[in-house]
Amino acid sequence: MQDTIKIKKGLDIKLVGEPTKVLEPYATKYFAITPENFKWLTPKLLVKEGDSVLIGDPLFFAKENEALKIVAPVSGTVTRIFRGEKRKIIHIEIESDGNFNSVETNLQINNKSASEIKETLLHFGLWPAVRQRPFGTIAKQEQSPKAIFINCFDSAPLAPDMHFLLEEKYDVFLKGIETMAKLTDGVLFLTFQTGSPLFETFKNDAVIQNKLSEIKNCKMVSFSGPHPAGTVGIQIHHLAPIQKGDVVWYVEPQNVCTIGNLFLNNKLDFSKIVAVTGGAVKNPHYYTLFQGASVKELLAQNYTQDEVRVISGNVLTGSNIGKEGYLGFYDEQITVIPESEQRDLFGWIMPNFHKFSVSRTFFSYLMPHKKYNIDTRLYGGKRVLMFTDVYSKVFPFDLLPDQLLKACIIKDIDLMESLGIYEIVEEDYALCEFVCPSKTDCQQIVKDALWELVK
Repeated sequence: MQDTIKIKKGLDIKLVGEPTKVLEPYATKYFAITPENFKWLTPKLLVKEGDSVLIGDPLFFAKENEALKIVAPVSGTVTRIFRGEKRKIIHIEIESDGNFNSVETNLQINNKSASEIKETLLHFGLWPAVRQRPFGTIAKQEQSPKAIFINCFDSAPLAPDMHFLLEEKYDVFLKGIETMAKLTDGVLFLTFQTGSPLFETFKNDAVIQNKLSEIKNCKMVSFSGPHPAGTVGIQIHHLAPIQKGDVVWYVEPQNVCTIGNLFLNNKLDFSKIVAVTGGAVKNPHYYTLFQGASVKELLAQNYTQDEVRVISGNVLTGSNIGKEGYLGFYDEQITVIPESEQRDLFGWIMPNFHKFSVSRTFFSYLMPHKKYNIDTRLYGGKRVLMFTDVYSKVFPFDLLPDQLLKACIIKDIDLMESLGIYEIVEEDYALCEFVCPSKTDCQQIVKDALWELVK
C-alpha cells in the first residue's frame, strides 16, 4: 500500500556545492568515536590508551543503561582519549591497522524473536542506530514502539541522493527492513520523496515489491514539498502522531543496511557512503568512509579558501567539527562553507542579486531557482524575541511554534506538554532559527526544554 502526502509549508535553501555522482574510496589511519554524538549519554570507558581493538569491540557503555555499548568501527589501537573540562570525554581516537578484522559474528538467524534481535544489536554495537521520538535519543530496548520509521528522503540543503546511497545495497537494505519490522507490533513506515528514482524503483520493481509484501505491516509512503518534508519529525507527525506515553523508533537507511548486512551475511561493516558538499569545496562528490573517519586528509587539498567552516551534517542541524574533526555517527554528509565576519557597506539597504532572503529584501527573489554560496554571517545581531508570522511560514507541524518556543524558554512543563512538545526535537526548529529576525537559538532552547522533561 502506498500513500502520498504533500507538505506545503517550509523552505528550500538552494546552495552551491551539490555533489556529483562520483564515488571514491577514502582511506585514513585515524578514526574517533565522539560520545556527544549520542544525546544525553554518559560514557563509562572500557578501554585505555594503547589497547588493541577489533571491529565490534566495546569502547564504552552508557552509565544509564549498561547493556548499551558503543563499539569500535575499525580494528587497530586506541591511541588517544581526548578529555575536556572536568575530564569529560571528547573523543576516543583509534589508529587503524588497515586489516578491518572484526569480532566473531557467526549467528543463528532463523526465526529470531524481537528479544533475540535486540540482544544481537546490543551485543554488536548496532543498537545506537535505533533512535526514538520523543526526545531524539537512543531507543530504550525494553520498550515496544507503536511504529518504526525508515526515512529514505532527505530534504536538507545539499542532502545526498538516497538512490545513489542505496542502489548497490538493496539486498542488505531489505534484510534490514525485515529485521526491524520484527521489533514492533505496529506499522513499519518506509518513506520516500514522491517521484524520486528510489521511490519509483521500490514501487515498480516486482522482486522488491514481493519481498516487502512478505514483511509484516510494512507500508510505503511518499512525501513531497519543501524542507522539512524529508525529516522524520514531520513524517511521524502525519503518520503516527505522538501523545504523552507514545514511543516511535526511527533508523537511517544506511544504518538499516549495516543491520541487514549482519543478519544476512554475518558481517559487521561500519562503512557508509558520505557526500562531501558545499560552496567552499573544490570538487564535491561522494566517498566511502567508516564511521568516525578523520576528515583532515580528505579535505586538505579540497578547500576553495583558507577560512572555512567544516560541518558534519547539513548547514541547518550539523556540528562544527573543524578542519581536523571526525565524521559524526549519524551523519551521511559533510558540508564546507565559507567562514566570514565581513560587514557589507550599508548592509541590507544596498540592492543585491547575490544574497538569499526569505523576504523580498533583495532582487534575488526574482530568481527562485538561483543557488547561493552562503557563508557563516548572521546578518544581524541578537535581540529580544519578536513574535511574527515568520515561524509559521516554515513550520509545517499542526502546532503553535511561537507559543511552544516561549513555553520552552520559561520551561513551563505543563504548558509545553499541552502545546505538543513530545512531537518535536531541536532539528524541527532549525528553519525557524534560520529565518528568525531575532537570531534566537531556537534549537538549543528546545533541546534544553526537552532535557527538563527527561529529568
